[in-house]
Amino acid sequence: MAVMNLMTIDGGTTNTRIYLFREGEIVASSRLPIGVRDAAMAGKKDGLINEVRKAIENLLKESKIEYRDIRLVVASGMITSNLGILEVPHITAPVAIDDLIKFSRYLVLPEFFDLPFLFVPGVKNRKPSWADSKSDDLIEAMDMMRGEETETFGIMELRGLKGPAVLILAGSHIKIVKVDEWGRIDSSVTTMGGELFSTISRNTILANSIPPELVTKAEREQLLRGARISERVGFGRGCFVTRVMDLLGDTEGNDRANFLLGAVIGQDIYAMKNSQALKVNPTDTIVISGPGPLREAFYILLTADPYFAGRIIMLEDEEVRYSVPVGARKIGMGFLEMQKRRGGDREQNLSVPD
Repeated sequence: MAVMNLMTIDGGTTNTRIYLFREGEIVASSRLPIGVRDAAMAGKKDGLINEVRKAIENLLKESKIEYRDIRLVVASGMITSNLGILEVPHITAPVAIDDLIKFSRYLVLPEFFDLPFLFVPGVKNRKPSWADSKSDDLIEAMDMMRGEETETFGIMELRGLKGPAVLILAGSHIKIVKVDEWGRIDSSVTTMGGELFSTISRNTILANSIPPELVTKAEREQLLRGARISERVGFGRGCFVTRVMDLLGDTEGNDRANFLLGAVIGQDIYAMKNSQALKVNPTDTIVISGPGPLREAFYILLTADPYFAGRIIMLEDEEVRYSVPVGARKIGMGFLEMQKRRGGDREQNLSVPD
């Protein structure tokens, strides 16, 4: 029986990650400091295509695997946007993993050694039937994701979760995803929490009050204090109190960084509870992913909030690292099984459009 070799590509705005699976195990990986932002700035995709192609070539050479032995390459994230290698339209929630498989695009690309590619679509919220077409409710109820759908199903697979659940995927942008009781992506909310924290810390008057390394250790009391003050007197005032703490209080830099982080992501939790886009039940299981400091900060704030009565899970570093490739592999294996049932390859030969 032939060995099952499968690759996954997680294409982001600034970075691209490639993983090689052999019989379900990751045997090699590569991280490229290039993403769709580079294609947008250059006005063409050539640089992105060339770097991804070289990375694939190097991974296969290092692993002593021939191109013909790769059964499928599963690509997800911004690499399937209009700025990526091939655009696949968003599909409308609710979305099960079988829907992602059904609406993915499968084709063979000459630019990539004639490897068979599966491009995974993003997901967008459905328009609420009760909202007026010009209302605030309608525009605030809309949201979309690209890449997080794959991460969501990877986390559900790693943790053996079925739903209902709420996943907090923390990063530069905070993506909060609701999974319904049937294990489908129901909706999402996106905030700029991570990006705002970084920008306010480094590019405003608060840069002198926050250490360059930002949060080095989570401080529960300062996180909670920042969230409370921001909710009580507003985001702008909450942020400025960080400077007050520096000039008039006896505080350390890490204390002030935690206070500011609490002020920022406390607003994300407020959005989580109040957005029209997301119907969170207080008893829903909550799963927190993302970089360590952000992950821990969300865990502290959520476990201290009496609104949330369900189980709250903070993922381990390895689960965070591999959730996207695990989700992509699950989608890929589902697609191959669908191919097998249909009795053939649903493939097209297609060059990457300019």
